[in-house]
Amino acid sequence: MFNNVSRGRPKGRSNLYEDPLKSIVPIAVKHDLDPKLLVNAFVEAWRNNDSKYGSLKISCRMVNEEAAIFLVTKGPEVISQFPINLEALKAPEFFKNVIQHIQIPKRKKSKENRQMKISELRVGMKRVNIKAKIIEIPPRRLVQTMWGGRSYVSNAKISDDTGSITLSLWNNQIGRFNIGDEVEIENGVVTNFAGKLQLRLRKNSHLSKIDKE
Repeated sequence: MFNNVSRGRPKGRSNLYEDPLKSIVPIAVKHDLDPKLLVNAFVEAWRNNDSKYGSLKISCRMVNEEAAIFLVTKGPEVISQFPINLEALKAPEFFKNVIQHIQIPKRKKSKENRQMKISELRVGMKRVNIKAKIIEIPPRRLVQTMWGGRSYVSNAKISDDTGSITLSLWNNQIGRFNIGDEVEIENGVVTNFAGKLQLRLRKNSHLSKIDKE
């Protein structure tokens, strides 16, 4: 994927640009972002310590004489960490010119990957992606789990412009969110609890607060 690049690049410098793109381009594809704008976000983070692009946060963790180390996160989730040579960061336009000559794969989207509305949810649905606002967070309760342990749970209520549904928050998830927060759920599942629909999170699910800025 990274072999078809501009012939006009100075010899001996290709790795300065191609190596970080091996990390940047897949991240951009996975999160439906423009690779060139993602490069801009890395340059901004190098200059200002942090930057944001889409749902990602880029942090410059360390700078030495040759390179800067970047950490990419999405909410509490770590996406990647890798270095970029300072020479590449100082020439972002040349950096982005290399991208033009790279065949960037398009991420395949399916119905399961699209954003859904609460009114569309049905029992048994998996890989549910949805954005909603938290409108209620009841006091947490200590419950016995099916594995024999004990955990705290709060059956919060979230809503969008089509309806509302219960969302189970467990343990440290409860204190992370407040009423009025807009949240994004990825890979949720819909179950039936006490005759009502409930949205639940599994190990591969992700819950994050949407930055209103």
